[in-house]
Amino acid sequence: MTKIEQIIELFNSLSFDDQRLLMAELIKDDSDQQNIAKNMVPIMTNCPYCQSKLIIKHGARDGIQRYKCKSCHKVFTSATGTSYYHLQKKDKFEEYKALMEHGYIPIKKMAAKTGISIQTAFDWRHKILSNLKETNNQFEGLTEIDDLWFLYSQKGRKGLKYSRKRGGSKLRGDNNFQVKLLITADRKTNKDLSVVRIGRLKKADIERKVGGQFVQGSTLISDKHRSIASFAKSEGLTHVSFLAKKHTAGGDYHIQNVNNIATRLKTIVNHEFRGVSTKYLQCYANWFAFLEGNKNRGECNNNLDKALTNNNQTWNQYTNLEDIYKRFIENLSVRTYRCPVKRKWKTQINYTSTNYAGSFI
Repeated sequence: MTKIEQIIELFNSLSFDDQRLLMAELIKDDSDQQNIAKNMVPIMTNCPYCQSKLIIKHGARDGIQRYKCKSCHKVFTSATGTSYYHLQKKDKFEEYKALMEHGYIPIKKMAAKTGISIQTAFDWRHKILSNLKETNNQFEGLTEIDDLWFLYSQKGRKGLKYSRKRGGSKLRGDNNFQVKLLITADRKTNKDLSVVRIGRLKKADIERKVGGQFVQGSTLISDKHRSIASFAKSEGLTHVSFLAKKHTAGGDYHIQNVNNIATRLKTIVNHEFRGVSTKYLQCYANWFAFLEGNKNRGECNNNLDKALTNNNQTWNQYTNLEDIYKRFIENLSVRTYRCPVKRKWKTQINYTSTNYAGSFI
């Protein structure tokens, strides 16, 4: 690792406020750059379009440094691709972001509190939530795993005769209308909440989301699900299972932590929000996991600020949510994709096989 890479790594490990103070100190003689530091603009090390590191400075506009990529020849700033990209009401956005740090507030109330339209409140929520999925968990020790069921919902989709906004299903038990959200959590702070498919959980679903994320010697605890047992065997994990109706295998071998997470998440989704569209279910799971992992007010603020400024793939994921959802329906369910959303953006980059954080597949 070069010295520059070491400096960047150390810089990213600092808190949001410490980063801003350090940048202001380093460039205190340059008024234009002070504006950048004040607005917490991260150091650019690669192109947000092609990920090339061959970038050069390319002038400034409104006190914001511009860059140009020598590989794809595109011009960008540090805001390109982040949640601040194309943002027009930054003061209201900061107010909106602060409300999201406090808990789960319905869209209409968020719009009323910040003085923005309901559509803007909806867009901002999902731009922010597109940042929050963590994909680098390492589970160790006793690790619990189970799947949580949500009824397939097309809430908000225009042109459907039956959208199943809420209510039950006439089909009992595990069926092809049940959306499976896989919950994995060890006894420390590591957890993963991932929407995996519509229908019966398969070994491939577990491998795709948490495969290779277990420390050697870990023990996997679950009910007697064949797919989980097969996954544990392929990963070389000790597997302790029990009948679901017994809830425990005795002693420390239980999944009460996962069940607690499942109960609280289901209450938020089904009662506080009156149901969530399957298209956005992963976003709300990300929100829940983020607030659970950042219960300290200061940490929550710092980590959310870092997520919003450091992830330059947010815009791509946000503008391609419909295509990601379409691929999920076609590849991981037997449902039919209907009534596509026609909304497009001029700066939208077509979705590829890139595994965006927080996406379904």
